[in-house]
Amino acid sequence: MFVRQTFAWKNHHLTYVKHPSLNPKSKEKIVLIGGWCSAAGYWALNIPFFQQFGDVIELDLVGHYPAEILDQKKALSLQDFLDVQANAVWASAGEKDITLVGHSTGGMAVLAIAALFPERIKQVISIAPFVHGPVRHPLKLGVIGLRMNLGSVFDFGFRVGRSLPKSLEIGFSYGVYDSKEFHERDEIQKFLEEYNPQFECLNPRNILMILEMLDRTDIRPIVFGNKVPTLILRGEEDPVILGKDVQELERTTPNVKAILFSECGHFVHLEKKFAAEKVMKDFLLSKKNNPSKKSFF
Repeated sequence: MFVRQTFAWKNHHLTYVKHPSLNPKSKEKIVLIGGWCSAAGYWALNIPFFQQFGDVIELDLVGHYPAEILDQKKALSLQDFLDVQANAVWASAGEKDITLVGHSTGGMAVLAIAALFPERIKQVISIAPFVHGPVRHPLKLGVIGLRMNLGSVFDFGFRVGRSLPKSLEIGFSYGVYDSKEFHERDEIQKFLEEYNPQFECLNPRNILMILEMLDRTDIRPIVFGNKVPTLILRGEEDPVILGKDVQELERTTPNVKAILFSECGHFVHLEKKFAAEKVMKDFLLSKKNNPSKKSFF
């Protein structure tokens, strides 16, 4: 049984769990950060893969269960968000030679943290990263509601939606390319069953605050020219993140290896698990992590 540890920073509590490497000789430290609406256990299917390469730290995304935002009346800025997330990385993994892995909003976070602290980050894997706002409908309605002090309406709607049968399954169905094939996989069925209790603990107001922050966010000025070795994975049929936004990062970031997966949506690490892990393995084992051109897998 792994012990969940707590990190407090200013107005935030975050937690993390350390999973020891399957290779006792490895000195690598790999930090995993999930996306918007993720919760504890989000990386369950991928952790054994990363344990082949080093110690794995499963770290909360700011505001996502078990993480807490203590003052919900103060708007969250991108600077505050990155400050908290980065200091949680240092607290959980030390301050140098860190591999960061993130999905969606977590993918945005790892790109920005690496650009701001290149001396501390060894390499980055960013999966379907959020790049800039505004967020798109219908999520925009939640942002507008919070700014008009109607966040309680979103809170109520989120709680009702979350309580509906198969709500988590429906959420994943929206983001994947082939919903039927995805949900027929035994490992996905087991994962969703075990993950759902954590997902149901998400605090609606906290995740709405993150969404409102994303609506005002643009990481392009931060990551432009970043030289930390970076692997970007994205799906050709991603309904959440616009392909042109990620392509702009690929063009303006020198040490990027970008892989585009055909017949794949937003959850590349789950939809194309074995293919994605093959690509990530090649990247992690590469001594130089030289950039390469985009390709289809």
